[in-house]
Amino acid sequence: MTQRLNRRSFLARSASALVGAGVVSALPGVLSRALAADPARRRFVFVINQGGWDPLNALTPMFGHSQIAMPPASTATEIGGLPLVDSAQRPAVRAFFEAFADRTVLLHGVAVRSVAHDVCQVTMMTGSATGGAADFATRLGEVGLDDPLPHLVLAGPVYPGPLAPLVARVGRSGQLQGLIDGSILAASDLPVTPFRNPTRELVDDFVRRRTAAWADAVPGRRADLAAVHARARQLEGLRGEVSLTIDAGFESQIDLAVASLARGIAQCVTISPPISWDTHTDSDNQQSQLWQFFFTGLNRLMSNLGAAGIAENTTVVVLSEMARTPQLNADQGRDHWPWTSVMLIGSGLTGGRAVGGYDAGYNGLGVDPTTCELDRARPSPTPAQLGATLLALADRDPAELGPDVEPLLGILA
Repeated sequence: MTQRLNRRSFLARSASALVGAGVVSALPGVLSRALAADPARRRFVFVINQGGWDPLNALTPMFGHSQIAMPPASTATEIGGLPLVDSAQRPAVRAFFEAFADRTVLLHGVAVRSVAHDVCQVTMMTGSATGGAADFATRLGEVGLDDPLPHLVLAGPVYPGPLAPLVARVGRSGQLQGLIDGSILAASDLPVTPFRNPTRELVDDFVRRRTAAWADAVPGRRADLAAVHARARQLEGLRGEVSLTIDAGFESQIDLAVASLARGIAQCVTISPPISWDTHTDSDNQQSQLWQFFFTGLNRLMSNLGAAGIAENTTVVVLSEMARTPQLNADQGRDHWPWTSVMLIGSGLTGGRAVGGYDAGYNGLGVDPTTCELDRARPSPTPAQLGATLLALADRDPAELGPDVEPLLGILA
């Protein structure tokens, strides 16, 4: 009798084949002591704030301008050379900058040229509104081709483009962990068990023979296949230190991000706080709470990087797809705004510096890419320039993002 395959059994049998073929077999879900981050290689954490944050609550003190309604109970301050917005309602913001201002660059006035969430998001993350290009985190993941999971996505959006094989998402239900430790076989409607030797060796040999012609049909494909197999073997060697699963909280993402970088699992990790910044009503009150929550997590991230001994070779990129309007709407909310601010934190930067800015109407101002001093004759910074700057920081060719895209070399140490 022919048995029909439903989605669950197909997934389970596919996983069984992977497990049996030695691709992801023996791993109970964690990191080997043999793996460790290369101290000479810069790694990255991308923190994506979805919904469009309002920098007027923390990063952009625009007091004294009639066209800009600053949040109440806020004052201008300066910490470590950074002009900021201070409030007793957001102590975590002050605590962060008191500890890490000297390692932080604020990039203001970044132009996304849209007020649509999806367009702004892909633009901020890839440098292009057209789609199809790999996001900056995945491009940087290419530096870690020897890592088991070059770009590990714990939460938030990802645009891998042609570099999709470099990206792994943990999955909301722990799917990645299930593939690694074989527990995904429990999703089968039929009993499925991993292959054991010598059956496993026979399957390995069968897969190699059946894929030989395919691998030789395209130049470089055999080498790519060998690289993937090598990364899979690294995953096989992982043993019981850090489970590749997270819960719904921001703290869980932060802890796994740091562990993955410290142990050499990933070159880049993307995380995203489980909140929405899209506040079209009662914006100042809501945003104040969101900034406090977010900076509580950001303090944890930086402290954990330090405790793990990898703060010196890790850069944290904090962004949101857009900002909020300088004036309140009829519902005391703020709508979408096409200029925003970005935070860069880590070594290799000219920390304690705010680059770019806004005019009296809250429009972004241009900067000289060499010095990063204000240059009103130039257009405001673009997401593509941000990406090119990050590539330069990682010793990659900034021209990957286009020959006319000028990296902001002035913010690099």
